[in-house]
Amino acid sequence: MQSFKKLRLALTLVLILCLTNSFVESRRWGKSVKLHLHRESNHTKILKSFHSQKLRLKEKLSPTTTTDLEITSLTVTGTTLSKDNLINSHNTEYYVTASFGSPQSQQATLLVDTASANLLVYSSEFVKTSCSKHNGYNSSLSQTYQANGTAFQIQFASQDVLTGILSTDTFTLGDLAVKNQTFAEINSSSQNLCNRSNFDGILGLGLPQIAIDGVTTPLDNIVDQGLIDDPIFSFYVNRNASDASNGGELLLGGSDPTLYSGCLTYVPLSKVGFWQITVGQVKIGSKKLCSNCQAIFDVGTSLIIVPCAGLKIINKKLGLKETDKKNGVYIIDCSKVSKLPNIVLNIGWKDFTLTPSDYVLNYSGTCVSGFSSLSDCKGEQINDDGEDLNDLWVLGDVFFGAFFVLFDFGLKLIGVAPKV
Repeated sequence: MQSFKKLRLALTLVLILCLTNSFVESRRWGKSVKLHLHRESNHTKILKSFHSQKLRLKEKLSPTTTTDLEITSLTVTGTTLSKDNLINSHNTEYYVTASFGSPQSQQATLLVDTASANLLVYSSEFVKTSCSKHNGYNSSLSQTYQANGTAFQIQFASQDVLTGILSTDTFTLGDLAVKNQTFAEINSSSQNLCNRSNFDGILGLGLPQIAIDGVTTPLDNIVDQGLIDDPIFSFYVNRNASDASNGGELLLGGSDPTLYSGCLTYVPLSKVGFWQITVGQVKIGSKKLCSNCQAIFDVGTSLIIVPCAGLKIINKKLGLKETDKKNGVYIIDCSKVSKLPNIVLNIGWKDFTLTPSDYVLNYSGTCVSGFSSLSDCKGEQINDDGEDLNDLWVLGDVFFGAFFVLFDFGLKLIGVAPKV
């Protein structure tokens, strides 16, 4: 009887949340912003990018840093819903167009990353001298620029080094003008990083606990300045190959029930810092991969990163061997995709199913498994909390391609629903 009462209460709460969410969206779906989109066409470049992404991911979770960048030195010297369309680098990385400064708007393409919390952009001088295919920020063109002067040096795990200073200015995302936003202005980088990246900077949508040097995050500034009423944002990622111009949508301040089916299933964060939750279990076919798994939502990672033990089971079920591995990912025979098993994640007592078409990426006839490991699985990686990083799941864009995801940084919740 007690279990029945708990179940009934849980169902009632889910219904209330669903009805409340629908009411809120119907009330505030009055203002939206859509930006131009782009899709990467160089598939060889995409396939080679997965290894670099995993190196960045190691830095996000490493004990020496709290973001996707490793800091090697740091010296200290009214109701609005903004709807921004995402630029899709062929279902691999997602970008949004933003601008810096005022009254003249300086546009930049930013990599969207939910596992970091800082804002970074190339400087105009660096772009002029060393990174000509990118856009950069020129503080002398802005009347709202405020010098900060904090120097920094950032090193990717790939050994690419970024240096620059912190600056403060107006940051515009869609039609939201965020005043006094502090960001990293990059004035030096390796040519290799500049050549292979499609972005001019990074938009971190993580929680303040992982912000470099305690810099106020763009999300917190947006809420503190009253630009949105509710401290939430959500993602709709589009992977429809026949609709190449549409990469998806980032919605600040709300969600859109027309983009998902049923109700959002809400789960509290298991640890405040990253967007991390406890997943009840993960199964492939009838085989259980884990129970009470720790998972991080990271739109800055293309694949789903799986603990070594789970990846071995997945690869066996998919008929993959180590000889099928290239550039850190596993290549699958495209003709076999339709016969592969589903993978089911139980989140908030509800099953969410990834079909083979969800977790296999097809790059002009080259099919890539959407699952990989953080390392070669030969050694342990322990973060500063004593947690084995090889036991973490990282739900990247392969997951976002199948599900609508809402992030509530006020109540520290994640909401998930199947996409329409």
